[in-house]
Amino acid sequence: MGHIKSTPKVSVIIPVYNEEKYILKTLNAIASQDYINYEIIIVNNASTDASDEMIKYFIQKNHFSVEITYQIEYRQGTNYARECGRRLATGSIIAMLDADCVPDYYWVSNGASELQQKNVVAATGAYYYYDASIILRTFSLFSQLTIFKLINRIIQIKKRGAILIGGNAFIQSSKLAEIGGFNTNLTFYGDDIDIAIKLSRYGRVNYATLLTLKTSSRRYKALGFWKVNRKYQTIFKDLLLGRVISSQQSLELVHPR
Repeated sequence: MGHIKSTPKVSVIIPVYNEEKYILKTLNAIASQDYINYEIIIVNNASTDASDEMIKYFIQKNHFSVEITYQIEYRQGTNYARECGRRLATGSIIAMLDADCVPDYYWVSNGASELQQKNVVAATGAYYYYDASIILRTFSLFSQLTIFKLINRIIQIKKRGAILIGGNAFIQSSKLAEIGGFNTNLTFYGDDIDIAIKLSRYGRVNYATLLTLKTSSRRYKALGFWKVNRKYQTIFKDLLLGRVISSQQSLELVHPR
């Protein structure tokens, strides 16, 4: 895919917490996009490893034309970092990217293109767990591209909400501002679904195959695939039913992005 006709500015927000093993691969990939009008906003969420040094090294050695902003957010929680980034953003589109993800060359272009469709306020896509076993990679990707896509369509038709993958999403910044930005009461689990439910009241949330994104399976390896999925599914169901998720339920201490 080449450049799309209109090129609204995209602000890519990357929350970082102890990502020394992944951050350079992510930054190299996002700084090498084919899109011509975007910025990268890196928000270090008070990392205690070498993330800060690696980010500064990357910025100093950066030979790409993209604008990069680096900020530290000391309040712990993914949405604190994202909200910090949102307030610094100058684009009409906010892109959410996690620090262990590796976007392909057209990721920003594809995301911006999705948001130029009529009545689309956000777009998301599947995760491809590149470092997982072949069985997990295949099963998870198939499930996301079929079941998730179908569920996203059904719950929007029923006006119950939508699905948004937190580290792989594009949102109209004006609509994100209208819903009050990122909900900092939710530090991890449920943060993306909370946003999706609110955004779905303003328009469609697309689940796009072209936005499939490579990411690490480290959380599944650390906590177990079924255990993590049960937690995601429980919180997803609770939020769709209008139940309030507590800060404790949202908490993730092993890999909080």
